Amino acid sequence: MLGTTFFVLIQQLIEQGKQDAWLMPWWAGAFGMVVALLWVLLHRHYPGKSLAQIPMAVLGRPLGIVISILYFLHFCLLTGWVLRNLSDFLNGTIMPETPMSVFHTMFLFVASYTVSQGVESIARMNQFVTPFLFFPFWFVLLLATNDWDWGRFQPALHTDIWKTMQGSHPFLAFPYMECVVLMMLYPFVKKGAGRSLVLGIGTASLSLSLTLFMIIGLLGVERASKLTFPVYTVVQEVSLGEMIVNVHSIISVILLILIYIKLLVLLYGAYESLNQVFRPETKWPILVALYLLLIALASSIYENPIQNGEWISKYMFIYDGFFALFIPGLLLVTIWIKKAFKKSRGVSGG
Repeated sequence: MLGTTFFVLIQQLIEQGKQDAWLMPWWAGAFGMVVALLWVLLHRHYPGKSLAQIPMAVLGRPLGIVISILYFLHFCLLTGWVLRNLSDFLNGTIMPETPMSVFHTMFLFVASYTVSQGVESIARMNQFVTPFLFFPFWFVLLLATNDWDWGRFQPALHTDIWKTMQGSHPFLAFPYMECVVLMMLYPFVKKGAGRSLVLGIGTASLSLSLTLFMIIGLLGVERASKLTFPVYTVVQEVSLGEMIVNVHSIISVILLILIYIKLLVLLYGAYESLNQVFRPETKWPILVALYLLLIALASSIYENPIQNGEWISKYMFIYDGFFALFIPGLLLVTIWIKKAFKKSRGVSGG
């Protein structure tokens, strides 16, 4: 969840919520947890099946395949967005002269190799690197607190909370609804999968809230709302003398790894969707085709970050809501109707 959120949404959230922007992840996180419970309820009817297999079990193979292919395309588009956000960050900060296709090719090559090794490689990598991301990230942010000013939060709770909540619908979609891809990993969790998913969404919301709180206190609303990458700017201005050089490179590596984790999960979701629907004997052609498709998609998915921001603000909630709310809700209603029909037939037959 945190991967591309630090790149795309921080500036927009501060511009919208002003000095109270750090409260926005609270209600957005509560919404995300409720939506996650909808997915958990769906999976309880078909334990052991992934998001690509459940539509075929509920609707039958012909119509279910159509739904599964829609999820495959959804995961591909999200992967293209992640790759493009990655190249925008690198071009805008530390490597402005490097063509974006180089970043797309290299990151996707490593991700494809990891996905080909199976889901355990993704899980073990995430488990290993998470402590090395958490502590340096917050340590570097704490180093910047010498510029802290509590006056930047004044006047507190002055913004119209209800109006802000109504205008924050893109934030509900991205990143919360995009977590539907985690349901491709759900069947592999042996115990407490639903609890882990909900707590993960809550923890990510808390992290986003604290990050927004730090940025507002360090940069102020006026400045932070005009910066493309406020988190990177905060770390760039940390001064530790000549002994420690380029502290901002630490935060760059952390943010890149966060994006890489999201890229891995999305690529795995797209790859396994096709494998589980068509069950090919040889799987490597699918991975090669995905590699070529996603490189082209990442380069053409939008023209510039401004266009990307307009898409998120106008259409993201409707687009993500179709896959995260409408289809799971439709599948649940279909399951209940089928059960009611079978029950009525059983009573009538008896």
